[in-house]
Amino acid sequence: MLELDYILIGFLDRHFSDLSREDQELFVRMLDLEDQLILDWVMGNVVPSDPAMRRLVGLMQNNQA
Repeated sequence: MLELDYILIGFLDRHFSDLSREDQELFVRMLDLEDQLILDWVMGNVVPSDPAMRRLVGLMQNNQA
């Protein structure tokens, strides 16, 4: 999914190194999930039930170029 690739790669390039180790690991685990679910989260169509994932997605939403 090209849109999601742009979002994830942009976030990875610009912000991944600034994340805590825990958030970096969470980001990597998130990549194992379905693309459509991740895109729905980032676009704000669905809110993750896990608080840590919700926080990470919020960071991604606030740091989109």
